[in-house]
Order: sequence, then C-alpha cells, then structure tokens
Amino acid sequence: MMARFGFAFAGVAALALAACQQSDEASQPPEPVTEDQIAAQTPNAPSDRPINLIADGLVIAAPEAGGDATILNFGDKQESVVEALTMIFGGPQFGTNEECGAGPMEYANYDKFVAHFQDDRFVGWMVNGPSDRANFSGPDGVKLGMSAADLRKLGTFEALTDSTLGEEFMIGDGELAISGLIEDNQVSVLWGGETCNFR
Repeated sequence: MMARFGFAFAGVAALALAACQQSDEASQPPEPVTEDQIAAQTPNAPSDRPINLIADGLVIAAPEAGGDATILNFGDKQESVVEALTMIFGGPQFGTNEECGAGPMEYANYDKFVAHFQDDRFVGWMVNGPSDRANFSGPDGVKLGMSAADLRKLGTFEALTDSTLGEEFMIGDGELAISGLIEDNQVSVLWGGETCNFR
C-alpha cells in the first residue's frame, strides 16, 4: 500500500545550472551541501533508496524496515515536498529564476536532484547525476548512465531531432512521458513537468 503525501546538476551540469538560475552572479546558488552535512541532517537515511521518476511527480520507495511508499505529485504543496525530499537527501539550496518560459520558478537543489516550484506548488523535477542517497529510474526502466544503445531499444524511446539542448529524447507513453539528454553515449539528464530549459 502506498501512502500519499497530498499536502505533501561536466557539460550537462552547466546546462542544468543555466536552466535553473538567473544570469546575474548574485542569483548563483551556494555550493551544494557536502556528504558530511547530509549525513548529519539525515543520520538514519539509507543509501540507494529507489525513486521512480514519473511524468506527474515521483514515488519514493518505502524504507527497507517497512512502511509505505511516498508519492509526491505535481500540485502538492512545496513545504511538504521539500520536507519529504530532505528526509532522503538532506537540506536543499534554494534559488529562483524569474525568466522561465512557464513563468517565475523557485527551485530546491539537492545536489544532483532538483525540484521545481511555482506558486508554492511542486511542478517539475530534474536529475543530472547519480546520488548515494537514491537510485533513480523512469518509464521503461530508463536510468542515468544507461548506454544510448540500450536506451534506443526501449519500446517508447523517441528522439527529438529538433532540440537545441543537445541529443534530447522522450521516453514513456503520451502524457506519461518524461524527457532526457544523451551525452557521451549515455543518459545524463532526466526531467519531468515544468522546467527552465531554454530552447
């Protein structure tokens, strides 16, 4: 049974930062939290918690000790989403971007995982690297680091040939699809929902 939280980023890294922060230096986010800081904030958090990346949010698997999975849906309140993610990754670094195509956006940067918010609501996510705290997967079993050859074998893979972001693709069926980028012949970024990718 799953419990629902109803109230609740090197080439590609540079892209991710550009996509999620303002151009002036004053808006640059501080350095990501260190592993020691994360460990101090989440002393009981396990490593490699499975997180299923879905088109309308994400699902954090239940702890090994038992309990319920945590479902974070787009539209959930920012405070509750930040709280749930902090239990996995430790505290985030916050930033804003006033120039997103979808409108001003706030983001919470948990090092390799970024949650996007608008009007105090969870609206999107991006992951651009492996994490010791989570094991990310998406539709059809897509994973960060998956070879481009294996990715293209997945049944719902679609190359976006007109993208200006690089070798962009979609995976998943219709409204359930998420997007990503291939770099160095492997999956390097995955994202879903509203983002600040400038095309």
